[in-house]
Amino acid sequence: MSSRQVWKKCTFCNNGRRTCFNCGGSGKVSPGWQTCYDCKGFGTVMCAECGGNGGRRETIWSPE
Repeated sequence: MSSRQVWKKCTFCNNGRRTCFNCGGSGKVSPGWQTCYDCKGFGTVMCAECGGNGGRRETIWSPE
């Protein structure tokens, strides 16, 4: 059997970043619309599924 590595895009995020759940992507939280402490005001956080890579390598096996 032979194998090859392919890149599979993460289905949980967009290029390694997810919308912040705490602020909903606005970067601000109430009261007083302060900067979000989870995303530091960016509105996105690193994806925990792919570790911020945007995907993962997967080995595909094919019979010779």
